[in-house]
Amino acid sequence: MSAGSRRPAGLGGAATLWLTAGGLGLLRPAPGTWGSLPPAALVCLMLGFGAPMWATALALVVLCLVSTWACIRWGDEGERGFGAKDASSVVIDEVAGGAVAAMPLAFIDGADWIEALVLSGLSFLLFRAFDIWKPGPIRLMQRWRGGLGVVADDLAAGSLAGVVIMIFTPQALALAAFVTSVISGSSGS
Repeated sequence: MSAGSRRPAGLGGAATLWLTAGGLGLLRPAPGTWGSLPPAALVCLMLGFGAPMWATALALVVLCLVSTWACIRWGDEGERGFGAKDASSVVIDEVAGGAVAAMPLAFIDGADWIEALVLSGLSFLLFRAFDIWKPGPIRLMQRWRGGLGVVADDLAAGSLAGVVIMIFTPQALALAAFVTSVISGSSGS
């Protein structure tokens, strides 16, 4: 990934808004981290408020599809406008990948707020780790041309994070129970 220009040249307002995920990609430091927050926040809120599993899954699928579409739609223009392949200000790909990482959480039923925070935090951290690390063939996907090359590696990193989340959900729930007991124990003192 290349830094590129922070502000685009010759890129329309709608394209800039989409590619920067509403301006999150223009925040510094770590614009990719800012761009990874919306899916984690969405799943946290939906779990915490007790949204039905189907509604959480649908929201994440729609977020992923719309973000992927926007990245593919304006990816070429974004590379020209920001002056770099997968410019750091373009974070709509992080939104798409983060939504994929969070999808297993849609099937957690009856989570409380602590569980929602722990699980969505885990999703966020794992996605960021795999997105930065880009193990194996994930790094090669970034070489693909245009918007598909911008988003493919993030979707793959999100998929890998999602698999890890599925494997370690019982441990994450145990951590959430521990945090809850610590909070309950300290509030009762």
